[in-house]
Amino acid sequence: MNGNLTSILLAFSAGILGAFQASMNAQIGKVSGQYGMIIGVSLVQVIVAAVILMRGGLSAFSSISSPWMIAAGALGVIMMFSVSSSISSIGTLSVFVLVISGQIFSSTLIDYFGLFSAARPLTLQKIISIVVIMIGVFSLVKAS
Repeated sequence: MNGNLTSILLAFSAGILGAFQASMNAQIGKVSGQYGMIIGVSLVQVIVAAVILMRGGLSAFSSISSPWMIAAGALGVIMMFSVSSSISSIGTLSVFVLVISGQIFSSTLIDYFGLFSAARPLTLQKIISIVVIMIGVFSLVKAS
């Protein structure tokens, strides 16, 4: 676990930043509409990415035609729209608990079948952990 501390901290930080970004997106969506929010936020992302590409060279840009990149970009837009639309009706905590539970479900399948890397077995400890988390998700969403 100590060897993975940086990755653990980065993933945890991404969760923190994601909750703040989604809440900000929801507020922007209230003023600009959801489509205006997606276009505006995505435009800023493109500008930031362009600056990074210019600093690191345009060689990374050659993979833009990858179908995976197109799919990932489309999924990002769908996620941004779904999360920011849901926050105003069920709240940030419920949305992110549901997002995380969806991620647990899909990542379990991805790991088990080895869709993007080596397959990882589904152990009894993992199954019990997922069940406990899902009980917590159900309880929290029901309480909201």
